[in-house]
Amino acid sequence: MFKHLHIVACSPRTGTTLLHEVMVTCFKVDKQYEHEIRFNEVKADAGQIVITKRPKDTMYMPAVIADPEFYVIYLLWDPRDVIVSQHGSYEGMYYSNIRLWREMHGYTQSIANHECFLQIRYEDFVNDPDATQEKIVARFPWLEKRHNFSEYHKHAVVSHQSKLAMNDVRPIAPSSIGKWKANLARIKGQQLTHGSLTPDLIACGYETSADWERMLDGVEPDLSGSRYPDKGYVWARISRRLNALLKVAQYRHKRR
Repeated sequence: MFKHLHIVACSPRTGTTLLHEVMVTCFKVDKQYEHEIRFNEVKADAGQIVITKRPKDTMYMPAVIADPEFYVIYLLWDPRDVIVSQHGSYEGMYYSNIRLWREMHGYTQSIANHECFLQIRYEDFVNDPDATQEKIVARFPWLEKRHNFSEYHKHAVVSHQSKLAMNDVRPIAPSSIGKWKANLARIKGQQLTHGSLTPDLIACGYETSADWERMLDGVEPDLSGSRYPDKGYVWARISRRLNALLKVAQYRHKRR
């Protein structure tokens, strides 16, 4: 049996590529994959440590977190910053939306206190990477430290795909935090489509009231779409449930 630590998130475009690259650079890892891989496709030899990532695998984690030697890091990020983010491969297009953020975050609620689960806020990670590293080690003490997170850029060797997703390799910095304030039209448009984010922001500790919404007064909403659809369809939910059962079964078969 190998130790498998899988990084998931509240949405794509939430820093999982950066966190994954930092972890495989700064911890001793026996096997890794160039970019991202579904949790059920991972293979390794007995006794090895594998660190992988795929942000959309969050939905499968409640079903597999109790499996032997399976561990989860969940990356949380302010949904306002998430929904204004764009990807290098989809220039000029928003990537995520409020619907997807809420759906992904909801999957973690039943496992939030599990001993093999760790939630990390992206904001904490980029503001104090070394403190985040110590938090990870405290939860998963079998990880062997090689470098400080803050020095990752000095040692990293990353794939082309990862470079594209991260817009190149550079020191960890909070430069992506608060970008939503320069894109209020997108925030207003998303709230008109999906409802106020205030309850979500309060629950996650990003706001204490709805006062922040005053910034949207008089703003013309941007109602453009996203890489992922703003509307969830019943047939799609049913398909995902069936797909989840298959992937969990495949994973357990491989682990045996």
